[in-house]
Amino acid sequence: MIFIITGDAEHGPVSTTCATAVAALQQARRLADEGARNVLIDASGQEYAPADFKRLFVEPGPVGT
Repeated sequence: MIFIITGDAEHGPVSTTCATAVAALQQARRLADEGARNVLIDASGQEYAPADFKRLFVEPGPVGT
């Protein structure tokens, strides 16, 4: 799966892609640390804020809880 990370930087929109969920989260954090606003991660057509993406894709809890 390819993840697309987007945000609004000082000089306009930015985007990048990553092949893993962990790399996508790291890239999203890097963009935010560099001052990008509205950072989102696209996974199969759905956009997620980094915190939601982490909860759903990087550190999912046990099934059925």
